[in-house]
Amino acid sequence: MMCIFCSGNLKQSTTDYIERNDNHVILIQDVPCEKCEQCGEAFFDTSAIKVVERILDSIQHISSEISLTVIDYKKNAA
Repeated sequence: MMCIFCSGNLKQSTTDYIERNDNHVILIQDVPCEKCEQCGEAFFDTSAIKVVERILDSIQHISSEISLTVIDYKKNAA
């Protein structure tokens, strides 16, 4: 299979999946994917996306255990 963006070769790998929802930032590490060897774009299969969606749906139950502070550089640099 080839990358739809640059036509590079894809290889089995893992990547971090980042989701921003309102004031929450969720990082899911080591999500299986096919990653382009040339541009680095990650492609997820249906089963990986289903697991990611299940994790995101359950985040409401575990969100009190997760803390992440996000600072806006532009707002704080002045």
